[in-house]
Formats: sequence, structure tokens, C-alpha cells
Amino acid sequence: MNRLVAVVSLSCLAVVVACASSNTASKAESQAPAPKPTSSDTSAPIHSLTYMRQGTVLMQQGRYQDALEAFKTADKLAPGNVTNANMMGLCYLSLGQPDQALASFDQVLQIAPQFTDARNNRGATYLSMQQYHLAEVDFIAVLGDSTYPHRRQVYYNLGITYLQRGQLGAAEENFRKSILPPNPVFNGYLQLADLAQRQGEPERALTFLQEANLEFPDQTQVAFEIGKLLMIMGEEEEARLYLEKVVADAPNSSEAATARALLGKG
Repeated sequence: MNRLVAVVSLSCLAVVVACASSNTASKAESQAPAPKPTSSDTSAPIHSLTYMRQGTVLMQQGRYQDALEAFKTADKLAPGNVTNANMMGLCYLSLGQPDQALASFDQVLQIAPQFTDARNNRGATYLSMQQYHLAEVDFIAVLGDSTYPHRRQVYYNLGITYLQRGQLGAAEENFRKSILPPNPVFNGYLQLADLAQRQGEPERALTFLQEANLEFPDQTQVAFEIGKLLMIMGEEEEARLYLEKVVADAPNSSEAATARALLGKG
């Protein structure tokens, strides 16, 4: 459940992972390979942009290695583009290569210290490396940018940082900030419910999950968590409604398998 939130911001391309503020590239662009560079255009920024767009589409498809290759080609065509370097860092992070990700985000921030997305992504990288103090420093610096549009995601990341350090009060405070409108973070509700259960307060946990269900009614996971909790609380009839919904909505999922077992249908 301890998922990080990385952010990618592109002024002229698609925004992926944490939020979307512009349209994705066309379907034809996602299917057709980008043109191979020739000796006459190896330094042309326009060709670099083509590869960046292709890489963004590949990232949205979860094809991080292919996306990374596209961004590397873009970097060869137009070295020093901080947006491209940020994208490369996110690919490395998604591929489980935090050292390379960290190098990319460091490169971005050396050139553009105010690139807030890259700082959040570097914080997420530090967090994945269990370097909690450095993660905290980056996330707090990001929150110092009062104009940053993805503050809810940063509060969530900071909450995870404190949770991993065993600072449950600070973790809860930041998870609460992550679910404030607009654009609450779904996993923030799950973390708050988990903390409440740890503290022996199932009713409070249920309140967080019910709020999540109102905000994200299509999320199967929240119905699953409500069903499990109601079973623990002895509310079996009400629990069945949620668990049966999980089985109906996502019959092949691991949650559905557990739900069937709880329903005595396993």
C-alpha cells in the first residue's frame, strides 16, 4: 500500500503519472516509430521533440524501457534539455534503477533548481532508496512552492516518508492534507484507514474508507477494504454487499479471490 507518487510535467507534451493537464499524442504517433536521425538533423530540437513525444506515449503505455530509449535519443539530438532529463529519471525510477534516476534528477536540478516536479521525483527516489531524511528535505522544499499544483501528491509522499520512519502522528497529519479537495489522493484514504486500524479504531477507519468510496466509487480496492473491515467488525451482512461487488467488478483479481474466501465461496 506504500505507493509513491511521482510527477511529470511537460509544457508541450502530455503529463503522466500523477495528473494530466494536456492531451496525449495521437494514436498514429503512438504506433508509428519516430524517424531515425540523419547526419543533417542530429542537433535539430524539432527532431528531439518528436522522440520526447514518442517517449511520453510509451510511458503512458507502461513501456518504460522503450520510453527510456526514445528519451535517450532525444538527449543525443538536443543535449541538456531538463524536461527530457526529468522524463529519463522517471523511466529509471519506474524500472527500479534508483541510482540512475537520482543522477538524472540531480542533473535537472543543477541546471534548473526551480524545477519543482523534478525535486518531488528526486524525493520519491530517495524514499525508494530508504534515504528518508533526504526525501523529507526535498518534499518540504517542494511544498515551499505555493503555486505548485500537485501539492496533495507531495503531502502523500511526505506522509509515506514519516510512516517509514515510524512517526505515525506526522504521517497522519500529511495523509490528511493529501485528501483535501481538490484532487484528493486515493491512497491517502487507505493509509489513514490503516493507521486508524493500527490504533484500534475500526469505526474511524471505516469513515475514511467510506469517504474514499464517495470520492472514488469505481475503485474496486476501496470496496474490498470496506468489506474486509466490516467482516472484522462483525457486520457480515453489510460486508457481503461490498465483497460481492468486488467479485462482480473484478472477478479475476486477487481481491476477488480473497472476497470469495470471506464469503465462503472459495
